[in-house]
Amino acid sequence: MYYQLVRTNGRMALNDIWNSGMFDGNYWLLLLCIVLMPLNWLLESTKWRWLMSPHLQLSKRSALTTVLAGVAAGIMTPARLGEYGGRLITTDPDMKTQVVSATLLGSIAQNLCNIAVGLGFSYFFLKNIFDVTYGQGLAFSVVVSIQIVCLIWFYYNLPKVAHFLERFIKSKNINKVNRQIKSLDLYSKELLHKVLAISVLRYGIYFSQYLLFMLFLGIKLDKLTIFSNISGIYLIQTGIPLPGFLSIFARGELAILVWSSVGIESMTALVATFGLWLINLILPALIGIVILFRTDFKKYFTNT
Repeated sequence: MYYQLVRTNGRMALNDIWNSGMFDGNYWLLLLCIVLMPLNWLLESTKWRWLMSPHLQLSKRSALTTVLAGVAAGIMTPARLGEYGGRLITTDPDMKTQVVSATLLGSIAQNLCNIAVGLGFSYFFLKNIFDVTYGQGLAFSVVVSIQIVCLIWFYYNLPKVAHFLERFIKSKNINKVNRQIKSLDLYSKELLHKVLAISVLRYGIYFSQYLLFMLFLGIKLDKLTIFSNISGIYLIQTGIPLPGFLSIFARGELAILVWSSVGIESMTALVATFGLWLINLILPALIGIVILFRTDFKKYFTNT
């Protein structure tokens, strides 16, 4: 960001964006983008209550507190693994295995949405960004469809996959993960449907936020190009194993690569990336930090 703003013409570009008048009358788009943020995390807290329902009945307030604590802890760790810790220390210490299993399932469900939608738009994304075309569009669609079906099957059959791995792979680390996954046997198909449905709703929200922010910045592209680029960005971001506070740089470079290929200035891409990062991660993480400071860590670690 320093390089883009100082060492290049970034400051001039940012000033041009601000003075261009493209924001006139569009502030409601930014406001709507901000309003969607609490709805996003309220949905995540509802999903958390459902995920923990086979083990523990949580109040709405308790679920939201746990989720925000997880956001704060996850933003400092690679691939947001700290989210597990944040949720662990704000939940009953006797529920360690259940919390890890529920967090894992929720993460898999959300990543399934990121990957499935990204694959669905991948033909147009690859064509826009890398000028990759395929002579057999039908064959490409069939392959993508098979991949999506396999991902959905994997989601609904995680315990079976764990049993299979345990049978053929003898490893202490694998066995630890398998124990967590096999505890998901307690989840009914109906509950898995609900978890996946709310994950789809959450994807729709942060997808809409990105779209609203791009429209707020005055981007005028055909809807298919915007949709494919946004879904492609989320697909790639799913595989970036960086802490939340560092992933902003990788996301920024990714956004520049994607949007510059369709004629969008790099500074516009950075503004959208940084704005969404600030709204969706930093603001809730600040609340989560307050929750963590008020948490009795000693009680958790001394619990037997």
